Amino acid sequence: MSTLWTCQRILNGNKCGFRNPGRKRKCLSCGKPKPARRKPAHTIALDLPYEHFVAVNGGDFCGICGREPSPTRRLDRDHDHRSGRPRGLLCHRCNRALAVWMTSPWLRGALDYLERTA
Repeated sequence: MSTLWTCQRILNGNKCGFRNPGRKRKCLSCGKPKPARRKPAHTIALDLPYEHFVAVNGGDFCGICGREPSPTRRLDRDHDHRSGRPRGLLCHRCNRALAVWMTSPWLRGALDYLERTA
């Protein structure tokens, strides 16, 4: 299924509204250029330099397991997907294990569950 984009040009009080194929860069009806893609709000933190994440984290190590970066790979820059705020650095393994939907209350509940059943 191809994607479509709808032209938003308003000329003489009338909206074009033509539905264009996703691959077209200009509206086939009025010639207006396709609007630029918006950057998701949560990725704003990734514009900050790596050194800022080191300062937030308190050092160049994984904030969960303490692993240091390898000579060939730096640590991942972790950020909150809801607010966009930087949280620190995580190794690849910890970053993949920490799902976007996990919250502090959920993790506390999971910890209580694991300790109760251990």
